Amino acid sequence: MTPYELTNDQRRYFRLLSVTNNWDRVQLSDTTTVYYQGDKIVKVLNYSFGYCEYDTEIETKHRQILLPKTARGKEQELTIAKVLKIKGSGIQFSASFQGGGIQVYDNKRNVFFIKSFAEEGDTKNYQDIENWVTNYINKVPSGYFDWLDKELSQKRLKIKIKEGDIVAFKIAHGQYGFARILLDVFAQRQNGNIVSSNLYWFHPRSLIVAPYAHYADTLEIDIDKLVNKKTLPTLCIFDLDVYRGEMPIVGHKPLSITDKQIPFPNQAVTSITIPYTKTYIETFIATNGTENN
Repeated sequence: MTPYELTNDQRRYFRLLSVTNNWDRVQLSDTTTVYYQGDKIVKVLNYSFGYCEYDTEIETKHRQILLPKTARGKEQELTIAKVLKIKGSGIQFSASFQGGGIQVYDNKRNVFFIKSFAEEGDTKNYQDIENWVTNYINKVPSGYFDWLDKELSQKRLKIKIKEGDIVAFKIAHGQYGFARILLDVFAQRQNGNIVSSNLYWFHPRSLIVAPYAHYADTLEIDIDKLVNKKTLPTLCIFDLDVYRGEMPIVGHKPLSITDKQIPFPNQAVTSITIPYTKTYIETFIATNGTENN
């Protein structure tokens, strides 16, 4: 019995392909189900860690053999493990019961463009997924589908990163926190500047960032005012979110001597992204204020 599945009406809010009458639903195991259009797998449902649905294009022979993508490739027996290793070709919706919440990913750009937030609660079961999806749909603003079409029409980005760049990160729907890039570990390693430093122990694709005690409902902010605000504890994060444009650069200001004295993280731990929530920022502001003395 199917534990959960998005409806076609829900899918259109994330630009997942709708299931059509000429698709065949085939359950490969207790945790893996696929949709076939003829002999081609066009959608995968994975229940291993919660619920994951993604669109794909996997050509098969008689639904038994995986066909190679290139002339040099070889035919392979169709197994669940091999199917799950093949990257999706469109949108992926995932909801984890093991932390991570709900995220919608564009495989063409390698970017998460919709996600849940800590203040919305944990995702522990299929009803939590349904509640989140229903709430998300009920709150979409006018012009939402225009925004969605524009978002998914963008090309994959490869952003150049500079120390002093100011990036935005999402903390709630339509709200952003901001952080300053204090150090590009990869660039400094390339230049041979930190070979003997403790910074050598950070992951090579790391950025050390200083988030600010500030958030806004717009990316149009006064940079000069922002850099005078207090900073939250610094973090080391992977550079991928900035490199791919998921954390947009909203401004740049060269680092001052004072900026360069902001303490770096105590431990050489690299986070996937900036984990600070809206609640954390508000609590920090309530305790410490926002402006430097």
